[in-house]
Amino acid sequence: AQATSPYRQRPLATNSTASYMRAALWRLPLGVLCQLLAARAAGVCGPGDLGKKPVGLSATTASGDGGEVTAQLLCGDDAAQAAARVALHRRNRIVDGEVVLKIAKELQALLTSEAESGNLGYLPPETLDAGSPRQRPRQLKTGGLYSRRAVDHAKKEEFPDAVADLLRALLRPNLDATARDKLMATMVDFLKKADKKRAKVAQDGDLSDLFDALEMDDDGTKITDIDMGALKKKYRELSVKYHPDKNPEAGPRFNSIRDAYEILSDPTKTVLYDTGGMDLVRKHEGGGGDLSRTENVEKQVNVDLKDVYVGTARNIGNSRRVVCRSCRLHPELPRCQQCKRCPGVMQQRQRWLNEHQYTMEQIEIPSDEKCTQDSQQISISIEKGMLSGDRINHPGMASQLPKQIPGDLVVSVMVRPHPLFERFGSDLAVTVNVSLYEALLGCERELFHLDGHIVRFSVPRGSVVRPGSGLEILGEGMPLREDPTSFGRLIIKFGIDFPDAIDESGGTALENALRGIGLGPEPLRVPSTPRRGPKQGRRGGEL
Repeated sequence: AQATSPYRQRPLATNSTASYMRAALWRLPLGVLCQLLAARAAGVCGPGDLGKKPVGLSATTASGDGGEVTAQLLCGDDAAQAAARVALHRRNRIVDGEVVLKIAKELQALLTSEAESGNLGYLPPETLDAGSPRQRPRQLKTGGLYSRRAVDHAKKEEFPDAVADLLRALLRPNLDATARDKLMATMVDFLKKADKKRAKVAQDGDLSDLFDALEMDDDGTKITDIDMGALKKKYRELSVKYHPDKNPEAGPRFNSIRDAYEILSDPTKTVLYDTGGMDLVRKHEGGGGDLSRTENVEKQVNVDLKDVYVGTARNIGNSRRVVCRSCRLHPELPRCQQCKRCPGVMQQRQRWLNEHQYTMEQIEIPSDEKCTQDSQQISISIEKGMLSGDRINHPGMASQLPKQIPGDLVVSVMVRPHPLFERFGSDLAVTVNVSLYEALLGCERELFHLDGHIVRFSVPRGSVVRPGSGLEILGEGMPLREDPTSFGRLIIKFGIDFPDAIDESGGTALENALRGIGLGPEPLRVPSTPRRGPKQGRRGGEL
């Protein structure tokens, strides 16, 4: 057991006078002493602190599953009330009566020690639930009175109060063995009934159990925010601490930690567990054949040719209905205030019109779950080499419904036409116009590619560019999506700019030049067999 008190008061006396003053204090009349202690307790607990503020006293003991449980005294608690609250908390769920009694005894010893030392910072109130219709005295005269009041609490399923009263009876001095056994058996029965009640309420899944298994608080303010980084860190820490190889008694605890992490780290499993419990999760893990799915959502993103050449990312908005996490069982959470009832399930039923006729009608079965609208920006990765019409799948990002697998957000990539480059699969084509002079005597060009690098190409002097001919440049086309380090071809298609007209003097000079190199006019009569054209160039030819 440990005791820490940040609210410790200044000692009543020091050195040699301490014992004398403590003895004098306890010789005061009981009424005066209680007034003094109550005045000091008021310095620790304010009017709004009951059941909330720790008074600085706590006890830690083994929980029976290889772990530990710590009980803190809160303002308004006595040892029995604090032990009962901790035993029935969903994170602990202790059904071993001896463990609960041990916690209560350790807290009682701390309170007694503080009282004897003269440094009391806290005094349990004499009245429980003061000022409310449930107001009642904390201390009763006999164990039978405690037991009967506990039974009354249990009939109303007020199990924390029932267990606390039985603990007060068990903490009484000089308790005979028979009475102790009866009180202990009754308390164990109440602990089990409380655990059974909680299990029934959480039959469709309670995410708080998973967070408790990982010793985390589900206090997120948004419906969809689970801190995956903190989740993974906590899982690694606890899986090492409770691994059966190091802690043989912690096998069940280790399994619960593993299961909790596997569910909370998967958004689909999270919504299935939250609305249908472990049965739905197992069905999903088995293929989900019996589970319904919500409809997929189709969206489109338009990109430029450059985007699929260099690769980039685009954000698109996605508004969808989501199931409010844990709000069915814990509507008091701040994030649940924005939630409304989820759409119900539609079913067919018969409605009789008379003794011989009936009609089928559709009715809605109201849902117990809460839903809300969630809007967020989704980052779409535009990969190198994507084609227009390629689809990107985001699993589970469609609207949610209770007990159903969320559909997918499917984004289609549409590539806009480029003013210069034309795409053919993994190849790019560009049309380059040359003058008649360049077509006959050679040319040289520089082309700015999609990412800004320069591609240089030329037609050597002595080669003739014919209409429809071109060049093929390997490795300057589009990147391949399956292997972005490999590229297709860049095809240069030549167009020839012929002059609109040639004047008389220019025509004469051109005629003389062409005749001088053997390129005079063809015969007047068309030959009966076609003449073969010139040989194709090494890297060019008809396209």
